[in-house]
Amino acid sequence: MFFKKKKGKTPKTSNRKVVPNMKPIEELRTNKDVAEWCRDFLRITDELSPELAIADRAERNYLMALVGFLVEWCPRKDLSLESLAVLLSVDDARENDENSQSALDLMFVQIETGKAYRYVAEYHQYLWVPSKYRRNSDGMKPADRKELVGSEDFALFCWDSVNHLPAIRRISLKASLTSRLIDFKYLREAEPAAEAPAGTHWVPSDAPDYGFDDNDDDIPAFSFPEA
Repeated sequence: MFFKKKKGKTPKTSNRKVVPNMKPIEELRTNKDVAEWCRDFLRITDELSPELAIADRAERNYLMALVGFLVEWCPRKDLSLESLAVLLSVDDARENDENSQSALDLMFVQIETGKAYRYVAEYHQYLWVPSKYRRNSDGMKPADRKELVGSEDFALFCWDSVNHLPAIRRISLKASLTSRLIDFKYLREAEPAAEAPAGTHWVPSDAPDYGFDDNDDDIPAFSFPEA
């Protein structure tokens, strides 16, 4: 009895490409770090949950505003995925009240105007008082500047592009980024490792370009003399 030798199957060419490994969020320091981290975050989460909608530029800008805020305006110890989740949780947009401001809105108001809305025990009421914010990269205090425009701060620049959106759109962006954050935090361990060298991860070869190349030097850097 004779058996025909089976022909070896031609290995399929992977339709995925390798991109450099991301920096941990705790190591981000510059605007370019933020933009590259957010770009890779969106690409990876597209791969982890390909059945979900691909990110648009509004979602990218929303994410960069939040991560940029953590990098520039929060203590280094708060630079984490957990803090990113907290920022998402306090963006409480309301469909029935388009003029309401969430806690997240008020954080960016402090950057823009140098004023914080706080309870003043002496007067038993909430008042606008000078903000205590201080930018990490250069020590600039919005309270000393009185007013900043988007082109003077990267996080504010990104936020300005989304804070005018209808509440229902903001709610949608928040839900999408929350889902991505859950995938990023809990599903990355399931990524295929056999085909990739150490220190790399996979993204689809047809993944959209979110506007930043690996060697992109066009990301604006905003710096000022120390206050």
